[in-house]
Amino acid sequence: MKPITILTAAGAMLLVGCSGGNADADGNGETTAAEVAAKVDAAGIKPQPGLYKATITMTGIEVPGMPAEMEGHGAGMVTTSEDCLTQEEVDKGFEELMKQGQNGECTYESFSLKDGKMDGVMVCKTPEGSARMTLTGTATPTASEFTASTKMNFEGVGEATMNFTAKHERIGDCPAK
Repeated sequence: MKPITILTAAGAMLLVGCSGGNADADGNGETTAAEVAAKVDAAGIKPQPGLYKATITMTGIEVPGMPAEMEGHGAGMVTTSEDCLTQEEVDKGFEELMKQGQNGECTYESFSLKDGKMDGVMVCKTPEGSARMTLTGTATPTASEFTASTKMNFEGVGEATMNFTAKHERIGDCPAK
């Protein structure tokens, strides 16, 4: 799974707000997309359909053994994308949104959205190993902003860290087809 795929999963997670604490309904220490979705669905809150703009800004990368001339490489890099969230996708429920970009490879150690404030820890399986992302920020049905830190252990290199900020905002209706 590429880092941007993890960002997409995080973005999908943050398109809504709900009340309540941790979503680990069965108490097994892992919060699945289905458990997060059930918590959001129970609150009766759904994202608004429309065209969304995502802006991801890399704020830092640390890799053991990185040559001095590479330090800071990628920091400040900005990636933007636009995606249409249709009424049909909203109607399918939050679980389907949670699955976008994850390919069934991610679970949540914790997830909490209360009064528009979000905290979560998502763990994703990748070809290189597992990646653990912590997220903190704010969310509404039409926007979110968060900071995140992803840690991943690369064989023969050690633990690398990627930090970024993300902003998702509804910018209008979906274009007509």
